[in-house]
Amino acid sequence: MVSNGRANLHLHTVFSDGELAPAEVVAAHAAAGFSAIAITDHDTLAGLD
Repeated sequence: MVSNGRANLHLHTVFSDGELAPAEVVAAHAAAGFSAIAITDHDTLAGLD
């Protein structure tokens, strides 16, 4: 559970209809102070390491 944090629970990467690679999405949100994110690409697990 996130307490007093920011969360973005609907994000896409270049493997769907987003503009950033998964690592770039994580880094950008960490730098912006987000405590939690959820990558929700459409119909693919291509970016999963």
